[in-house]
Amino acid sequence: MTVALVHYHLRSGGVTRVLEAQSAALQSAGVEHIILSGTRYEGSSHLPVVVVPELDYSTDDHPDLSAKLQSATKEALGEVPALWHFHNPTLGKNGAFPRLITDLLESGQRILFQHHDFAEDGRPTNYRLLEHHDQLYPLAPQAHYAFINSRDLNLLLEAGIPAAHCHLLPNAVTAPGKPTPPSTDNDQHLVLYPVRGIRRKNLGELCLLAALAPENTQFALTIAPANPQWRPVYDQWVDFSNELGLPVLFDVSGKVPPAPGADPSFPSWLEHATHLMTCSIAEGFGLAFLEPITLDKPLFGRDLPEITSDFTKEGIALGSLYDDLLVPLDWIDQEQLHTELEKQLRNSYAVYGQAVDEEILDRAWDSLLLGDYADFGNLPESIQRSVIQQALLLPDEVMVGVAGECQPLQDWLVASLQETSSTSPVETLEPYSLPIYGDALVGIYAALLESIPAPPQWIPPQAVLDQFLEPERFHFLRT
Repeated sequence: MTVALVHYHLRSGGVTRVLEAQSAALQSAGVEHIILSGTRYEGSSHLPVVVVPELDYSTDDHPDLSAKLQSATKEALGEVPALWHFHNPTLGKNGAFPRLITDLLESGQRILFQHHDFAEDGRPTNYRLLEHHDQLYPLAPQAHYAFINSRDLNLLLEAGIPAAHCHLLPNAVTAPGKPTPPSTDNDQHLVLYPVRGIRRKNLGELCLLAALAPENTQFALTIAPANPQWRPVYDQWVDFSNELGLPVLFDVSGKVPPAPGADPSFPSWLEHATHLMTCSIAEGFGLAFLEPITLDKPLFGRDLPEITSDFTKEGIALGSLYDDLLVPLDWIDQEQLHTELEKQLRNSYAVYGQAVDEEILDRAWDSLLLGDYADFGNLPESIQRSVIQQALLLPDEVMVGVAGECQPLQDWLVASLQETSSTSPVETLEPYSLPIYGDALVGIYAALLESIPAPPQWIPPQAVLDQFLEPERFHFLRT
């Protein structure tokens, strides 16, 4: 068996980490493989990389890309691979990919499509590159799909992909650092939010938690956004936090030490943190929920049941998580909120070429209201800032929803910060170990190799788009 793994780039990020794990698993299994990438790899793993610049992000179509990839694989492997493993092929990052996929499938090539993210899921700018293509999601014996969570798998099943061609392939989980003992000073808490500060990481919620946390608590976010598109929103939260004197440090990794005389590196921040947190409103695999277990650090913050249900089914206790962060509706100008919802909903749908009728608007509006409360995490940033100022005046009125019950946020924070270790032992992560991951990956390849190629048909793009444009899934922080 020979395999070519294909991705746009090998820059630092989640998919690159997946490729590192896949290469390690395939090496252990004795599977000859290469990684085709639009960029060089600058990490520390030993990856068999072949750079094909045309694979990198681009709006251009390269009609000869299929021939270039096959030539590159013949040179590296001595043959065209037995199968191709494409990562995020429909993300809308390269204008050549629809033609490339079609060319390979029509020539009888076997392909595994692994989806980490979707252009249809809150990425309207990406979708513009795909909107004129009808051939995105193929139906053919030689086309199989791998998903990193059950939510995505179920959505694509609903769109029409046969169950026999779908595979759940959750990421392997390895520790980002070594486990460290908790601080001996239980009166001081250092809460680390180990993410890049993009919109969907919900920085307003970080600020609200910091505003109402006990006085002996310091919060820190590790990295500022690299994309200039997200920098203005990030800078607004930094300025707002500084104006209110909130105990939040931003962009600390490699720049600010977690303690006097300490190393400012990311591993040092992980070591010194007493707690890790998450308040993201959307994740792919959900590594943020599992990595604290590898470090034996307590985790608290916002649950994402669409993602975490895969983990809880394995018996993993993830930490102190709330379902909703509830603020009184009478703190919010509902006319302003409704106007903003209609504007953003119409804008989002329009980019996808869809219209918004009254039923869609009503369904989206109803999903925002939780009795006499609204979920802070799904409010526009301008309203989030006004709510934080109100919360500083009336902190007892901010609640968290946990398993259908409400309790004051401040009480919940005090209890969460009393935890000193992970709620699950590291042994519970065995289902996400590299050996089990490798067995699953090779098993998927084996199933695909048994297929008898046939001319592909294609799922109508609208069938996939409809799954992600359900109005109840609308979120301000993904516009």
